[in-house]
Amino acid sequence: MLECETELPLDFYQLRPLQVQFSDLELSSDAGLLLVRQADERLGVCSGLANGIQEWREPSKIIHSLEQLVRQRVYQLIGGYEDANDSTVLRHDPIYKLVCDRLPEAGANLLASQPTITRLENHVDKRDNARMRNVFMDRFIASYAEPPNVVVLDIDGWDAPTYGAQQLSFFHGYYGHHMYYPVLLNEASSGYPLVLQLRAGNSHPGKGVASLLRWTFWRLRRAWPGVSIKLRADSGFALPELLTLCERAQVDYVMGFRRNPVLERKIQPLLEQARVVACLNESGKARLFDDVYYAASSWAHPRRLVMKAEWLPKGPNPRFVVTSLDLPPQALYDQMYVQRGATSEHPIKELKLGLQAKRLSCRQFIANQFRLLLTQAAYVLMLSLRQAATGTRLAQSQVNRLRSTLIKVAARVRVSTRRVLVELAAYVPCAPELRRIAHHLMHPQPGTFS
Repeated sequence: MLECETELPLDFYQLRPLQVQFSDLELSSDAGLLLVRQADERLGVCSGLANGIQEWREPSKIIHSLEQLVRQRVYQLIGGYEDANDSTVLRHDPIYKLVCDRLPEAGANLLASQPTITRLENHVDKRDNARMRNVFMDRFIASYAEPPNVVVLDIDGWDAPTYGAQQLSFFHGYYGHHMYYPVLLNEASSGYPLVLQLRAGNSHPGKGVASLLRWTFWRLRRAWPGVSIKLRADSGFALPELLTLCERAQVDYVMGFRRNPVLERKIQPLLEQARVVACLNESGKARLFDDVYYAASSWAHPRRLVMKAEWLPKGPNPRFVVTSLDLPPQALYDQMYVQRGATSEHPIKELKLGLQAKRLSCRQFIANQFRLLLTQAAYVLMLSLRQAATGTRLAQSQVNRLRSTLIKVAARVRVSTRRVLVELAAYVPCAPELRRIAHHLMHPQPGTFS
C-alpha cells in the first residue's frame, strides 16, 4: 500500500477542528469493477485475448500471467485510466487485485507496474492481433441461443489524432492534422463491436475494408447459413469493389452516395417541386423522395439510387443513397439509412470519449492496434453492464455515465482467513442498480452479452 502522510489543508469548517488526511486502510474508489469481472467471467473476453498472445517470457521469470496483464489493462480503461503509467499506483488497489485474481493484502500480491504493461503492448505482433480479432466474433456468435433472422451491420471510421513519432501516422487533408484512421464495424441493434481495425493516417475511408467485410460475412454465414445480412455506411464506403463484394456475398447494402453533375441534373426537377412545397408551408421546409437507376462509369451495371430532395429556409439540401433493397424511397432513407447515425456514430463517440480509443501513443503501429483491441474488450464489457441494467435508469446510459455511477463506488476491502469482505458505503445512490445488475449477470438472458 502506498502511504502518504500529507494532510489536505482546509479551514472552512468552524464547528470543530477539521483534519483531512490520506488513510492507510485498504480502500478503493472503483468497487464497480466487481460487476465488470462478473461479466468478463461469463463472456471470457479477457481470457480469450490472452489466449491469442504467444507467450515469449521464460517460465521461471513469469510473475504475472498474460491473462492477468490483459485484465489489469482492460479494467483500468474501464475505470478511466487510459495510460499504462497509471498501473504503477493502481497495482496496490485492493479492488484491482481482486478482479485480477489476487488477494488484496496490503503491501503484497502487487499487480504489474507500467514497465511490465508497456512490454506487453510492444511485444504483441500481427499474428497475435489476428487471433485476438476472432475472439470478438466468437463471443458475438455465442451470445445467440438461436440463429437470428437478420443482422444489420454498420461501418464507419474516425480520426485519432497523433502527437508524436508514431509509425504510419500521417497528415490527413480533410481532418487537417496528423492522425490514425481506425474503422469500426459493429452490429446495429446492440452496438457490439465486431471489428475495430487501425489504419494509416492517410487512408481513404474505404481502404482495407473489403478484406474485413469479406471475413465478417464468411464468419457470420458459416455460423448461420440462412441469416440475412444488411450493411449500412456513409458515402466514403460506396466504392465499386465494396458494392460488388456485397452483391456477390448476397448482402444487402444501404450507403450514402456523393453528388455529381449527373445526379444533380436528375434531382433538379424534384428539388424544384420541393421548393414550391416549401414556399406553401409555414415552416419553409419540404422533403420529397424518388428513386432512379444509375450507373457510374466505374460500375458494371446500373444500381438503384434513392434521392432525397429537401428544401430548407437556407436553400436546397439534396442527398443520395445507393441500395440493393426494395423499400419505398422515404422508408428506406428514414428507417434504414438515417438510423445509422445512432447505431454507428454513437459507439464511436463512446469509444473515443468514454474509453479513450484515440489514445494511441505507442511508437509501433502494431502496438497501437493492440491498444484498440483492449479498448474494444473494455467496450464489450461495458455493453454487458448496460444490457444487465435493463429496466433501470441506467438502461440507456453511455460509458461515461456507467463509469461515474456504477464503477466509481467507494469500498473498503478486508481480508481474513475465511473470506474477503468488500464493504460499500451505506448511502450509495446506485444501490438498487448494483443489486439488479449483479442478479442479471449471475442469471444472463439468451441473446445478451451479459
